[in-house]
Amino acid sequence: MKGLAIAGFVVSLVGLVLSFLGTIFSIVALPVAIVGLVLAVMAGKKFKAAGEKSGLATAGLVIGIIAVVISAILFFTCGICALALVGAAGAVA
Repeated sequence: MKGLAIAGFVVSLVGLVLSFLGTIFSIVALPVAIVGLVLAVMAGKKFKAAGEKSGLATAGLVIGIIAVVISAILFFTCGICALALVGAAGAVA
């Protein structure tokens, strides 16, 4: 149970860091952040069922949500920028 909470926290944190590193990393950050979010939710449910405190799972959940939102925004805005660049290059030619 604690291992799942630690894994959710760490993977969510890695997703958050990757989302801030730039365009190429935002492509990788989105699935990593989603996996961290899922692990944190699973750990939180197990802690709740056992009646124990789930501080690390909650932290992983919050960081996972933030990482998913930021990486999704960067992923889609970078995709729009890439499409605009291709369109501009096609208009010049």
